[in-house]
Amino acid sequence: MNDRISRAPQLPSRIASLVAEAIAEGRWKLGERLPTEQALADSYGVSRNVVREAISRLRADGLVQSRQGVGAFVARAQGTGVLRFDAELLSDRATFGNVFELRAMLEIQTAGLAAERRSEADLAAIAHAYERMVRESEGEAGGVDADLDFHRAVARATGNAQIAAVVSFLSDQIRETILATRARPGSFVGGIIEVTLAEHAAIHDAIASGSAEAAKDAMAAHIRNAANRIGYTLAI
Repeated sequence: MNDRISRAPQLPSRIASLVAEAIAEGRWKLGERLPTEQALADSYGVSRNVVREAISRLRADGLVQSRQGVGAFVARAQGTGVLRFDAELLSDRATFGNVFELRAMLEIQTAGLAAERRSEADLAAIAHAYERMVRESEGEAGGVDADLDFHRAVARATGNAQIAAVVSFLSDQIRETILATRARPGSFVGGIIEVTLAEHAAIHDAIASGSAEAAKDAMAAHIRNAANRIGYTLAI
């Protein structure tokens, strides 16, 4: 397979479209694992970061499903009828603020349920996600991905697959907007790394303690502060 394309703006979107077309054509069947990020990068002549962002978009559309440590698998043959937020609308401050508010409402309660229901395996998964945040905190895309994976791990700890699916969906939808916001001139990401890590450590510790109220308070503080850091004020 050789589908190399020239570089252009919105390259991740173009790669996502090409992979989606290949899935629709039957190149990769339902349930089949996609080639590795490196293999796709070599095939299309782009970087692994571009492929990673393209896979994130496909995951948001419900076309693929990622399994930690294994890879990305075809989840559906077509992308029709899938809930998503238009990327252009998310560039609007008011709309993105509304999505962040929705995330807050969901994830605060999610943290409380996780504290009540988590297993030792769930705690280990949350801790693993936090450790990855520490390792990748200096990398822009990697740091955001690790952060959102932490929230996915908390959602899975509720034992409610529907909650986990919605949290994962919201994470995928806001990922690129967060990256774009952080990349704006004047954005000072490096100065908040330690604060962000401390907030996530507090969430982990509260969930580990089994206190639903402490977990909700820790998550509320984090999401409120995260919104403030990218220019939004949440009344939570």
